[in-house]
Amino acid sequence: MKIKQNDKTININIKDDAQTFYYLKSLIDKNFKNKIGNKNKIIVFNDIDEEIGRKYFLKILSRIYARKTGKKLKKIWQIEKAYNKTIKITLLKQNQIQNIVNFKLNFYKKTGTVELKMDMKNRLILRGLQNIFDNYKVLYQPSNNTVLILNFDDKIIEKLSNLIFAKEILGNFINFSYDKNILHEIKQYLTKKPKRRNAVNTLLNDFYKLLHCSEHDSYDTVRTKYLELAKKYHPDNIVSDNVLILKVYSKKFQKIQQAYKTIKEYHKYMANVA
Repeated sequence: MKIKQNDKTININIKDDAQTFYYLKSLIDKNFKNKIGNKNKIIVFNDIDEEIGRKYFLKILSRIYARKTGKKLKKIWQIEKAYNKTIKITLLKQNQIQNIVNFKLNFYKKTGTVELKMDMKNRLILRGLQNIFDNYKVLYQPSNNTVLILNFDDKIIEKLSNLIFAKEILGNFINFSYDKNILHEIKQYLTKKPKRRNAVNTLLNDFYKLLHCSEHDSYDTVRTKYLELAKKYHPDNIVSDNVLILKVYSKKFQKIQQAYKTIKEYHKYMANVA
């Protein structure tokens, strides 16, 4: 049994010990809801309502780890303190080869969008990216294995840089293909973005961007864009049985509605004071 940790994840690799893996899996199935996995891998995402159960689970895990490895108390303490992290447990069989997933990184200046395109479908990696980048900033396009990062900031770019150099995500080897100048271009794009005047303007600007508009566009233009996006992201129009995809689209639709409602009220106010 080997355990590695980073800021977000505790990775437990169990080699040729199916009994221990399935014992831990049974505990997870009974106590945690926000999880995903298959017969040889299971990932548990952080849920604040399950904190007590996670602490109990990690305490059991630390005892198993100590018994199997004889590691010192310091390592065990680190395991028990990881209750707020994503937990990934993998059963490794002898001579097992990990998947290699290739990513192509693109950046579109016109729309300010970062695109990550995978060369294969991998539900676990998509879920991992969702956990890394946050739902509201990420749009998934499962039809072409593409992840779009929208409205990004310095923190998102830092996470992207860390992901590129990590070489691994959720037990899969990852390889990024990209022009070395892309990250530099993205950082330049961020520095050239106009400074916002105050919190109200910041909020309005974000809402305009969400509707693919600018603050200089007319109300009719905003409304047209809103109707197009509302139709595109309305949950009833999504042809998919994937619960995760439906959830992402539903949140996107709610944000589009909120943005349009706010801008509409703003235009009414400006018309009255003009």
